[in-house]
Amino acid sequence: MHPALKRDVRNNILLAGQHIQAVFPRVGGTGDTFFYTIGNAERGLPELLLIGGFRPEIAMHMLNEIAQYMRERGKAPEEGFLDIGWTLPFKVRKAGGNVRTEYTAQAGEYLGHERYEVIQVMICDGEGRYPGDDGCQFEVPRP
Repeated sequence: MHPALKRDVRNNILLAGQHIQAVFPRVGGTGDTFFYTIGNAERGLPELLLIGGFRPEIAMHMLNEIAQYMRERGKAPEEGFLDIGWTLPFKVRKAGGNVRTEYTAQAGEYLGHERYEVIQVMICDGEGRYPGDDGCQFEVPRP
């Protein structure tokens, strides 16, 4: 990680409790848009991952709210539905497999290791279906 980026990440963690990294496909390229946190692992908590083409300010607000909820309780949310007072609950699940290399690489570079958990955050479609449910309009990878 470039020293200037590492400094910016550190400052965001000190000011806001975490840094949020946004990743967008290259113009004309393929791939997923996704957002993830850096810094929760320093408190023994999982980093959060949100995959999908959400407006950055909305995605970051969601991750900030969920991370604050998690930090206040000092533990990761249980897998399944997570209600933090928004109109619709979120659904969360443990991410595995290639998540640290395919999605949250900068978190590992910042931490200097890959021994951290990642929780994937999911949002329902207009019919109340979540990724993985039959007929859900959102199809997001399961890392």
